[in-house]
Amino acid sequence: MGTSGEGVSKIRKNKMRLFWLIILGLAASFLMFLLCLSYGPTGNTSIPETFSLLRSAISKGGQNLTSEETIIYVTRLPRAMAAFAVGVGLSIAGSVYQAVIRNPLVDPYILGVSAGSGTMAVAAITSGFTFFGLLSATQYAIPLAAIIGGLFAFFATMLIAEKAGGSSTNYVLAGVIVGLAFSAAQTMLIYWAGDKIHSAMTWLFGSFTSIGWNNIWIVFIPALMLSFIPLIWVKELNLILLGEDQAKEMGLDVARFNRGMLILASVLTAICVSFVGIIGFVGLVVPHLCRMLLGGDHRLVIPASMVLGGLLMMLADFTSKMLMAGVELPVGAITAMIGAPVFAYLVIKRGRMYDG
Repeated sequence: MGTSGEGVSKIRKNKMRLFWLIILGLAASFLMFLLCLSYGPTGNTSIPETFSLLRSAISKGGQNLTSEETIIYVTRLPRAMAAFAVGVGLSIAGSVYQAVIRNPLVDPYILGVSAGSGTMAVAAITSGFTFFGLLSATQYAIPLAAIIGGLFAFFATMLIAEKAGGSSTNYVLAGVIVGLAFSAAQTMLIYWAGDKIHSAMTWLFGSFTSIGWNNIWIVFIPALMLSFIPLIWVKELNLILLGEDQAKEMGLDVARFNRGMLILASVLTAICVSFVGIIGFVGLVVPHLCRMLLGGDHRLVIPASMVLGGLLMMLADFTSKMLMAGVELPVGAITAMIGAPVFAYLVIKRGRMYDG
């Protein structure tokens, strides 16, 4: 009875933590969103002034804007929206990967998605390929190539893993194999890139500079929609943590469920990186932090990851614009700067514990 009572008390405590984490996280996200709109290399405005300029731009339907309205409405607003959505998407993808593979040290790129996306994006950049002239190179051809490359890499990983037996370990090993193959191809493409090497490296380092109203919806809507799907399957994700045998005894088709979740997470990852490039650590650190704070229950981890992921990515994008005057740093470098020490702290503090 004592153990049961302690368990109930712990669940209530973690639910209360989730409540306050979401409240404070959303408040911090709203503040960070306003800061992303108000500050940047092209000039700063106060938050009240930002509200006024944004309201004016919306009332004009985005037409005939002043220079200040253009900066906030055309340049910064879609960028901040994309940062939030990508942060949410990568964090949810990381949560799903860590649950299905049952390893808190994997991230959304573990199955070769980033390597495949990066290779095809670099190929599109260096070749100038526009899908036979049907698409604008910078707006759509490169992102589409990245999505195709990421999904191709993932399905290659799935094929190898299934042939090897379909275990979680086989998925990780297959992802390493596919990732190495694509990374080798990517290295050769960069070596031959010539005067386009800067564009290729900028994409690989991660940046939100290419986001505008013309393409924001391709990232924003799918990323958020797909991120909500795991909320439907939190019970099954919790069963996976108990082990495959026990999950099967509870009536779960483990192989089918794992395959579906991995496809979902990989599609989500490919969409997130398609326009903004490779941005690491968010999908690794955020789910790990949420598990440390709330335990392993995905009813708590998934919503917490959504809030903290969006907040962290907006913070990284804001920092990339403001850290050095006149220079915008790669967002991927900022997430690594933030994520590496935070993750080191979490690993040291939590040790080998995973389920909370």
